[in-house]
Amino acid sequence: MNTGHRPRVVFVDDEPHVLDGLRRSLRAHGSAWDMAFCSAAAEALAAQKAQPFDVAVVDMRMPAMSGLDLIRAMTAHHAATMTIMLTGTADLETAIAAINEAKVFRFYTKPCPAAVLASGIREALAHAQASATASPPAGLSAEALSVAALNRLPTGIVVVERDAHVVFMNSLGAEYLGRSGALSLGSNGICRTARTAETAELHQLVNEVIDGGSNAPARALAVTRNHEDRPLSVVISPLATNAGAPPVAVLLVSDPDRQALPTAETIARLFDLTEAEARLTIALGEGLRIEDAAERLGITLSSARTYLKRIFNKTGITRQAELVRLVLAAPALIDLGRGGKPGVPAN
Repeated sequence: MNTGHRPRVVFVDDEPHVLDGLRRSLRAHGSAWDMAFCSAAAEALAAQKAQPFDVAVVDMRMPAMSGLDLIRAMTAHHAATMTIMLTGTADLETAIAAINEAKVFRFYTKPCPAAVLASGIREALAHAQASATASPPAGLSAEALSVAALNRLPTGIVVVERDAHVVFMNSLGAEYLGRSGALSLGSNGICRTARTAETAELHQLVNEVIDGGSNAPARALAVTRNHEDRPLSVVISPLATNAGAPPVAVLLVSDPDRQALPTAETIARLFDLTEAEARLTIALGEGLRIEDAAERLGITLSSARTYLKRIFNKTGITRQAELVRLVLAAPALIDLGRGGKPGVPAN
């Protein structure tokens, strides 16, 4: 963050009446902030190159250049600029791109009350000040690799600040927030549940974990879904950050009806099994009886029992319950090689 002058804040929107409204409603902050109002993305980008802004408040939908593209261009020129997005369409894909890809600090829907927006700008300035004293972030390639790795995990990961304000999601976490019928992302970037009481409990647990620091014990919450499926399992755990950075917690979200298991190829390679033996191992690992597993695989019960004896001999175990534990302990990733998309295991 620049020092020695009033923080520079720019507002970018292609609708003049919106800019006029922002100018009037934020007039009281003129003594604290050096504010600029731009009706075109090119104008804002040129001003950024001439003298970088500390905070940019950008409309999502603009002609010639979208708000996300403008934010990427502005931060490419000056990475320390904190960004806030305003949009009239609070769709989940926009929020995910804003939070994860463009590193947008806050995401608000129009019309946004002046007090809320001013609070967001103050928080952005405070965050920038804290980041200036923290260790520099890892290189872009390392960050991209980290996100790609997190997107392969069969667990939804949602990183939140106090009151469950979302700052990062992996692909499966975004899916749970958008399609589970249990969790959702509010227009102010707050993670909510389908029930008011559970939302309050979630926010309380997040705040307790954050207040407890890195040694705080993890908390757990069963989040009810709107349909008859079993609740989502959510574990809230502290997450260490750089010195001076805002404290965060991580939500680990899983669906008990959507067990992630290793592929048959993984099991075959790990335990030196044939393809047929590995497929039987997976079926038994799902909890099927050997009779049902044989029927699913289209083999006789006698063949299944022969395979099972070989499996026991190769793995050094003697009971089917041990085989289930062996399968569940094996590494499992979201499969992107069979037509599935990130965050959605292939069928």
